Amino acid sequence: MLKNETAKLKTKTDFVPIPIIDLFAGPGGLGEGFSSVNHKEKRVYDIKLSIEKDEFAHKTLLLRSFFRKFDKDKVPNDYYDVLKESNLVKRESLIECLFRDYPEQAKIATEESWKVELGGSEYTPSEIDRKIRASLKSSRDWVLIGGPPCQAYSLAGRSRVGGIDDGDHRVYLYKQYLRIIAAHQPAVFVMENVKGLLSAKVNEEKVFDWMLKDLNDPKTVFPEYKCPKYKIYSLSHRPVGYDENSNPIYKFDSEFLIKSEKFTVPQKRHRIILLGIREDISKIPQILEENEKQINLIDVIGDLPKIRSVLGRSIYSSKIINGKKKRVYKNIVDNNVNWNRQIEMFKKQFKGWEDLNYDNSNGDSNFELLSIGSEYMNYDTPSLLNPLFDWFRDEKLKGVCNHQSRSHLLEDLKRYMFSAIYAKKHGRFPRLKDYGPYEDELLPDHESATSGKFADRFRVQMPMSAATTVTSHISKDGHYFIHYDINQCRSLTVREAARIQTFPDNYLFRGPRTAQYHQVGNAVPPYLAFQIAEIVYRIFKK
Repeated sequence: MLKNETAKLKTKTDFVPIPIIDLFAGPGGLGEGFSSVNHKEKRVYDIKLSIEKDEFAHKTLLLRSFFRKFDKDKVPNDYYDVLKESNLVKRESLIECLFRDYPEQAKIATEESWKVELGGSEYTPSEIDRKIRASLKSSRDWVLIGGPPCQAYSLAGRSRVGGIDDGDHRVYLYKQYLRIIAAHQPAVFVMENVKGLLSAKVNEEKVFDWMLKDLNDPKTVFPEYKCPKYKIYSLSHRPVGYDENSNPIYKFDSEFLIKSEKFTVPQKRHRIILLGIREDISKIPQILEENEKQINLIDVIGDLPKIRSVLGRSIYSSKIINGKKKRVYKNIVDNNVNWNRQIEMFKKQFKGWEDLNYDNSNGDSNFELLSIGSEYMNYDTPSLLNPLFDWFRDEKLKGVCNHQSRSHLLEDLKRYMFSAIYAKKHGRFPRLKDYGPYEDELLPDHESATSGKFADRFRVQMPMSAATTVTSHISKDGHYFIHYDINQCRSLTVREAARIQTFPDNYLFRGPRTAQYHQVGNAVPPYLAFQIAEIVYRIFKK
């Protein structure tokens, strides 16, 4: 073989992926999107380190990291045996066996997924820096991704505590992200945060203004590091111009807001996402391309197995004890016969309610055929009509994970059914004021029901539009995430929430169900991250 032919061959085969460090990684939504970008059947990016403090999110990251150590068509069947195990204890045992049987991949995954709290007392900044340097191995051109905790900035969080407390350490957690930029100087960074950041103020100073200023020049906060400046770009709008230092100028802060439903994500998730490019890289990034047609909720969860709620307790009585209302509950036997009887009782009552005028003459009940779901269900999904079929689908899975309903108070199930019927008739979910003459039957038995603070406490997700934002609150109850199907009468499952967030079906969420919900609600939609990753890759290609 001639020398120049040998050189060409080497150039073709020695493709080096772009290193990534993922901070505040959660269950790995951003990382999943970046890891899914391929060039000539090779992954463009290589996650070198994912840092997350939550125990169960870290376990989810660890298993997904292991999965990525195999080529797509060479993932071992043992991995799918894990996904198909419905018993949580047995599943964890299978994961231990999986890691033991594939020690090389398990070792790399364990080194990549690091359970640590940034800003905590367990590790000093210098120890974290040593870990990052060891992971990067002298790479200068790499990408930093992550979303510092945002509860302090969220509109819901601020309404609960009456504003932002400047003593809340979470207000300043973004500086952990900033310090790593200053110390390690990535070529590009992507930082995500909540919409509330735009209006957040601490001591009458806009948080977003000083955050942009700090990210533009990290050494103003960390002068001990010789760090270059960064140009901060929006991913949804082009700048209107540039200042004397070639920094992009935007007319409104809101131009940094990404409305996910415009970018092939079936969810009205509005988040601030900043793209920073090191000043020595003279590249102007593209912006996300808006999709022509919004993806509706029914498009992505309508092909999942139909399941019913678990029958929970019922309120037996309420008493005032020491000035506080105390409930006395009675348990309900959960079985299909009892479920059918309760649901038919609700339907019979609703049929006479004038505002509903509910007619079930099409006989669509068959409740006895519905199960309560499982951690794994054998089922042919997604359907070919699913607009994200290729993204969700894994031929080896042959079913669906994390698709089990939770139990609900019987009185709440009645409200769920009323809300679903009302939404079907009126094209919107009912507020508490819409209960009208049925208040005695439907109004929740607590003081906040009449306070006006929770007017939309029971929110049906409308099938023919994008879902509302999936948040970590979904882990507490299902009131904001009621399934639109009258006959299923329940809140969304973890897998339905994961579909809305665009996690692939073979992405397993570990831990108890409450922890699974929490992980999904805190994540960045992977398919949105995938589109952002393609923009970043074009910067590197140039």
